[in-house]
Amino acid sequence: MKQVVSFILLFVFSICYGNDPLVAQTRKERQKGKEKKIVREQAVDLLLKEQQVAAERAALKELYWVLGGEDWRAKENWLSDRPVEEWYGVKRNYDNGKLSIYLGANGLKGVLSGAIFRLKTLEVLNLCNNEITGSMPTDIGECTALRQLSLNGNRLTGEIPVGIGKLENLVTLDLSRNQLSGEIPEEIGGLKQLKYLRMGTNRLTGDIPAAIGNLSLLECADISSNLLTGKIPDELMFLENLEEINMFGNRLRGELPADWSRLKKLRNLSLGQNRIDGEIPASLGSVKTLRNISLDNNLLRGVIPTTLGHLKELLALVLSNNRLTGAIPGVLFTLPKLYRLELSDNVLSGSLPAEIKEAVSFTSLDLSNNRLSGPLLPELCELAQLNYLSLRNNRFSGPLPAEIGKMTGLNLLDLTSNRFSGPLPEEMGRLIHLRSLLLSENEFSGELPETLGNLVDLRNFYLKTNRLSGPFPVALTKLVKLEYLNLSFNNFSGTIPAEIGNWEELKHLYLWKNQFSGSIPPSIGKLRNLTELSLGENRLSGELPKELGQLENLVRLFLNNNTFTGKLPAEMTRMRSLNFLNLQNNRLAGNLPDEIGDWESLVELYLANNEITGTLPASIGRMKRLKTLDVFGNRMSGVLPPELGDMEGLERLYLTNNHFNGALPPEIGNLRRLRILAMPNNEFSSLPEEIGNIESLEELNASNAFTGGVLPASIGNLRNLRLLLLGNNKLSGEIPAGIGELTLLERMDLSMNKLSGEIPAGIGYLDKLTVLALLGNNLTGTIPAEIGNMRSLNILYLGRNMLEGELPAELGWLSELEMLDVGVNKLTGTLPAEWGELRKLKKMALFANKFSGEIPDEWAGMKRLEDVLVQNNELTGKVPDFLFHLPALKRLWLGNNFLELTEEQKELTGKDRRYLLLPQGEK
Repeated sequence: MKQVVSFILLFVFSICYGNDPLVAQTRKERQKGKEKKIVREQAVDLLLKEQQVAAERAALKELYWVLGGEDWRAKENWLSDRPVEEWYGVKRNYDNGKLSIYLGANGLKGVLSGAIFRLKTLEVLNLCNNEITGSMPTDIGECTALRQLSLNGNRLTGEIPVGIGKLENLVTLDLSRNQLSGEIPEEIGGLKQLKYLRMGTNRLTGDIPAAIGNLSLLECADISSNLLTGKIPDELMFLENLEEINMFGNRLRGELPADWSRLKKLRNLSLGQNRIDGEIPASLGSVKTLRNISLDNNLLRGVIPTTLGHLKELLALVLSNNRLTGAIPGVLFTLPKLYRLELSDNVLSGSLPAEIKEAVSFTSLDLSNNRLSGPLLPELCELAQLNYLSLRNNRFSGPLPAEIGKMTGLNLLDLTSNRFSGPLPEEMGRLIHLRSLLLSENEFSGELPETLGNLVDLRNFYLKTNRLSGPFPVALTKLVKLEYLNLSFNNFSGTIPAEIGNWEELKHLYLWKNQFSGSIPPSIGKLRNLTELSLGENRLSGELPKELGQLENLVRLFLNNNTFTGKLPAEMTRMRSLNFLNLQNNRLAGNLPDEIGDWESLVELYLANNEITGTLPASIGRMKRLKTLDVFGNRMSGVLPPELGDMEGLERLYLTNNHFNGALPPEIGNLRRLRILAMPNNEFSSLPEEIGNIESLEELNASNAFTGGVLPASIGNLRNLRLLLLGNNKLSGEIPAGIGELTLLERMDLSMNKLSGEIPAGIGYLDKLTVLALLGNNLTGTIPAEIGNMRSLNILYLGRNMLEGELPAELGWLSELEMLDVGVNKLTGTLPAEWGELRKLKKMALFANKFSGEIPDEWAGMKRLEDVLVQNNELTGKVPDFLFHLPALKRLWLGNNFLELTEEQKELTGKDRRYLLLPQGEK
């Protein structure tokens, strides 16, 4: 009704006044006003746009200069007068006027300034994969129109600014692959439009903020490879749009959230390499969309929930390196799309489930390092599509079924470290796609089947430590692609065939510890790619073929423990890559070749226990990298060349059991890295003073090595010495006072020399010493009481010298002492009652001195005594009865003293020489 009235009034007004000039004039003025207003508004808009364009241009110019624009890979139109949207990498959305910047992988370098984030029109900033450094600008929150921020793949440092939470329109945030640190700010919960959050591969710490639960649109949460700690927040379980959770490679702890049922869209879950414990929640089986689950390298325990069998879309399940127990649920093998199952490094037990035959999609199965047992099921062998199978380090047993030949898709088969037995089935020859066949550490027996020669793609074949026998498997020489072959620790016999020359791709050949005989075929020289050859501990004989010198890439060579004869071929020195050579325990003879110095890459050389003659060639000085030289137990002789001192890398030198003679060259003092010098049983004439220059020396073993000379005072400089064995030489002079400075010394033997003078008191500072042997010298003076400070001493031999004075009571402090010998000296006085504290003492030799007085009753506590030798002294009084009741006693010799024996004791004098009590003198 109101509309009708209004219409009538309008009609009347138009009739009455429509043609009035005043009305017409008023209309014109109003129209002009409207037009002026439109012009003013357009002018204001134009001004604002010009100001915004100017701001954009200024911000982009600053971006250019601070990020090294002059060196960018592409920079067309930058800094020109052309519209900024025509500059390389800059685009404008003409629907809303907003800018997008795409400068990924364009060589940007420098520190990102805040100016670019003050642009109100910026909606995309993608600067990924450059070399931007410094921290993120704090005014990042001013760029409120921003929808995508991609700074991944740079070198940003510092913390994520809290202002980032103001970017309410942000859909994508990618800060991955930088060096950001600090905690993830709680303010991140303000990004209500965020769908993609990527912060992986940084150095972020602290807990994952609970505010992440506010991101209701979030589809991807990737914060992998950081240093995050704490639990996975339960709030994450409310984000129903999540499709990917990746927290791999952090330090997350605690249990997994209990309820995963709300995550109806989750496809990828990666929580590997954390410290998550507890059990795998059964509710994970309700997330029917899951395709990939990785929970490896955590502390998960308990059984694998059978509810995972509901995940019909699952493609990969990785639970390796946890503490999971129990049997493998058979339902896992019924999942129609599962192709990868990794359960290695757990504590799983039981046998393989019968459902394994239903694993029709499996291409990879890793059950290694568990406690699984039982036979290898023929049902498993039906999986012809499987290309990776590892059962390493379990308890599987029994023979391999013939059905194994059906697994024709296998590239790798690893059965190492189980209890499989019996012969290898002929049918294994059908696995023609195998590249790696690993069967070591089982109980396989019999000969290798000829059909293995069909495995023409085989690269790696390991059979170490089985019970295989028979002649060398010539069929294997057909495998011309072989790179690694290990037949060690078996019972193979017969000769090595010339056909091994077919293995031109071979890098490692291990035939160690078999019963191969005969010589090495010259065709060995064709293996030009060989880097390691191990033929040790066989029955090989004959001369070493000179063709070994053709192995120019060989790095390690083991020929030890055979019966090779003849000289070391000079041609072998052409192996210029060789750094390890073991020829010990053979029958090699003749002189070492002068060309031995050509082995300039050699680090370790073992020639022990052969029949090599001659001396060390002077060229050996060129072997600067050699660390170990071992010529122990040969027939070498002559004077050591002074060039020995040029071997600046030498750490271990073994010259034992040869006939070297002459003075030890003073140049030996140049071997500043030498740690072990062993040269017993030689005929050197003297030990040079320069020996004290080898400050790194830890072991000096030269027993029975010298025919004379003086014990150098410089021995006291060897502060790293742990072992000093110079016994049974004819060294003269005094024990250097500086020997008390060798505080690391553990054993010292200077016995059977011609040393004179007193035992230096400083020797008592050697509190790590376990053996002190000064037996059979011409030492004089008293026994230093300071020896009582050597609380680690097990053996103290001071006998057969000319020591005088009384026995120090302080020796009773040596609580670890087991052997004590001070016999055949000129010692006097009474036996110390304090020695009764030597509760570990087994042997006590005090004979042939001038001890007097009684045997102390306090010695009754020495229950471990086996030998008590006190004959030929001047002891008096009654013999304590406890001596005849020592539980470990083997010898009690009391003769030639003035002791009083009871009739019962006299009757104990036995023919077995256990008790030698008589004769006794009279006083």
